[in-house]
Amino acid sequence: MTEQFEMYDDPFKMLILLATLVSEKLGTELKYEQVPSFENDTFSIQHEKFVYKKDGTEITWFEFLGRDIASTHDLTRSEYNKMFVDCMASLYKL
Repeated sequence: MTEQFEMYDDPFKMLILLATLVSEKLGTELKYEQVPSFENDTFSIQHEKFVYKKDGTEITWFEFLGRDIASTHDLTRSEYNKMFVDCMASLYKL
């Protein structure tokens, strides 16, 4: 079993922002109970799971985005933010 680390406030907000941007790109409204599926070379996101492909970080939640959120890596806020900014840039091919 993989060790899970609790995520704190700022990275969670970045995850919500990423999920919101994915929803906008797909032309849908973000629903916390059904996060839309999206995948590119940098990350994938689907209901209850986010994966950052560059280092294998997985973030999961239970039923609703934000409920019982956990990560497979214990990253600093700065590392989480850098990861999410990379994902956002990849979403828009920047």
